[in-house]
Amino acid sequence: MDQQSATKTITQDFLKKFSEVKLYVIISSNLAKKPILETLQDVIQGGADAIQLREKMMSDSEFFALAKEFKKITSGTKTIFMVNDRAEIAKKVDADGLHIGQSDISVRNARRIIGYNKILGVSTHTIAQARRAQREGADYIGVGPIFYTETKSHEPPVGLDYLKQVKKEIAIPFVAIGAITLENLNEVLNAGGSRIAVCSAIIGSDNIIQATRSFKAQFAVKQ
Repeated sequence: MDQQSATKTITQDFLKKFSEVKLYVIISSNLAKKPILETLQDVIQGGADAIQLREKMMSDSEFFALAKEFKKITSGTKTIFMVNDRAEIAKKVDADGLHIGQSDISVRNARRIIGYNKILGVSTHTIAQARRAQREGADYIGVGPIFYTETKSHEPPVGLDYLKQVKKEIAIPFVAIGAITLENLNEVLNAGGSRIAVCSAIIGSDNIIQATRSFKAQFAVKQ
């Protein structure tokens, strides 16, 4: 097998793994009830399929040290480890992938840094952004915020209609995000959201393991 074929196979394996994701948990220390590494361990134990380390205010050196610990803990588990925004650090710690926003590094530059054997996700808030992310080679998109969330207070909620539009039009995997709770989860699932990203409703709960399991159980009911 030549190098190009080998890379293609690795990429396909990663994408197959991501296509099976149901619950994607975003971890930020300022929103977690417990120390961040304990939070990560609880989320994995609860059954999260993917996690993202998101620390907007942390220095690169602190973030790098923390990302290395995340890599150690997620290695050997089935949980996909994504890094938010910081492409160079994602590459250095050998994270499973990188997630970028609309105002971050471009898809092309992100791909140049992390390579084609890693997962690349892009946040989108409109169908035009979703189409562009797909066209430029994103492996998946974030769709949201579905509901109003203080973690993205500068982004008005896009609502369920955008999610339905993405379901109809976009071929790559998509993840619904934005103030999703156990109370409104069924609305999201009924609108076509087969993957969800959750932050506060899990990592801000008193029992992170149970909260994670409760979200996963809702998917089982819908299948």
